Amino acid sequence: SSGINAEYGGNTFFQVSNPIATLRSKHVLKDVYGNDICKIKKKLWAFRYTWHMLAGENLEERRVTMAFRHFALHKKCYVYVYEPPYPHEDAPTETGHLKPLIMMKSSVFGFDIKIYDGENQDVLYAHMSKDAFRDILLSHGDDSYCLTIEPGVDVAFMTALALMWDYAISDMQKNN
Repeated sequence: SSGINAEYGGNTFFQVSNPIATLRSKHVLKDVYGNDICKIKKKLWAFRYTWHMLAGENLEERRVTMAFRHFALHKKCYVYVYEPPYPHEDAPTETGHLKPLIMMKSSVFGFDIKIYDGENQDVLYAHMSKDAFRDILLSHGDDSYCLTIEPGVDVAFMTALALMWDYAISDMQKNN
C-alpha cells in the first residue's frame, strides 16, 4: 500500500497506510507486525486546519488534536493531548480546557520542522529536516525526511507527530 515508512538503522518500525482514499484523509499507523497503533484523521469542518490522532478500542478515542496556524513566514501548530475519558472521534473538538503540550513550527515551505515543549518553547524535543545524517528516516514515495529525537523523549509519539505533520502539510498544499 502507498504510505510512509519510518526506519531506524535500516529497520522499519512503523508503516502508515491510507487503506481507503477518503475525503477525511484517514491514515493508519501500524507496527512491524501489521498491528494498528493509531489512526490519523483530518477534521472536515473546523475553524482552524485540524487533525486528530485516534487510538483505543477500534481506533475511535481521540487522544491528540493538532491545530494549525499560518503566518507569512512560517507554519505553526499546537498539539493538545487529552486525558481519560477520551472523547469519541466524532465528538466536537474542544481544546479550550487544555494547554498545548507541544508546539511544532517550520518555515513557510514546511522544511526544517522543530518540535518544542508547548509551554517552554526553549525545550526542543525533536527536529525534522531533509538532512541525511539524522536518526530516523521517514520516506514517502520519492520524498524523505530525517528525524532526530532528543534523549528521554518518546520516539513513537514524536514519530507519529512528524507523520501527522507530513500528511497535514501535504494535504494543505494540495487543497490550497
